[in-house]
Amino acid sequence: MELFQALDNEVTLHVFVRDHECLYCGDTQALAESVADLSDLVKVVVHRGEDGEAKEMAEKLGVRYYPAIVIHGREPYKVRFYGIPAGHEFGALVGSITDASRGTAPLEPDIIADIKSIDKPVHVQVFTTPSCPYCPGMVRLAHQAAILNPMIEADMIEALEFRDLATRYAVFGVPKTVLNEEVSVEGLTPPEIFVEKLFEAADLQ
Repeated sequence: MELFQALDNEVTLHVFVRDHECLYCGDTQALAESVADLSDLVKVVVHRGEDGEAKEMAEKLGVRYYPAIVIHGREPYKVRFYGIPAGHEFGALVGSITDASRGTAPLEPDIIADIKSIDKPVHVQVFTTPSCPYCPGMVRLAHQAAILNPMIEADMIEALEFRDLATRYAVFGVPKTVLNEEVSVEGLTPPEIFVEKLFEAADLQ
């Protein structure tokens, strides 16, 4: 499939769903399975429920909310989607699968070097909506940082599905990016600005 011609290594989409109080779990699983049908290098592993082995895997992969997709490629990255990556976010899903497969990111060498130099944990949360054309770029940038540096974990959070989180983090427009709970930036930022925010958040540790 043309969408995934650039894949180098196998990618696993770990899909976390539950059977109750999860409006989009079924749709998220179906979307992931449809994407996997596009390439022999993409496979789906479904983790259903909140106990037993599914709970252990959720804890291991840092899954906090449902539904979730965790992307493992060349390495087991901390790259997550919370909520269905539909609408414009489908592009972010495809892009993050490609980046995870290759284990690198199409960024300038100095940006890559700066991201790799961060030596303290940074948790990046990017709030999005399916109709936001600028959100996928920010999600992709956050996920690329997590692919380049294991100290970074990056989540897409669909604000309409997780309204309580959107309220907690005062999300009045998207994309809004929150780093280590205290640093935030609104809109799609250039990589240079995003890197500055990563360092600012790391300095809080």
